[in-house]
Amino acid sequence: MAYLLPRTILVIIAWMVTCALIRHVWPTADSAIFAVAGASWMAAGAAYFGYLRKLRRDIEQLERARAYTRDRRFHLN
Repeated sequence: MAYLLPRTILVIIAWMVTCALIRHVWPTADSAIFAVAGASWMAAGAAYFGYLRKLRRDIEQLERARAYTRDRRFHLN
């Protein structure tokens, strides 16, 4: 899970930039707007982390399958 912290920091930075842009464009924005922006970034981050976890799992499964095939092929020769 060492990859989790850097990506979490990136999502937080993206949320901060979004809040800064909202504050710049709409100075009288309500705090609910910032909460919605934070919730949307949290959902995007969760989807991103889920995708990366699935991708890593698929890569590991592919590597195991290749190793099994290679071991089986060389074992039969």
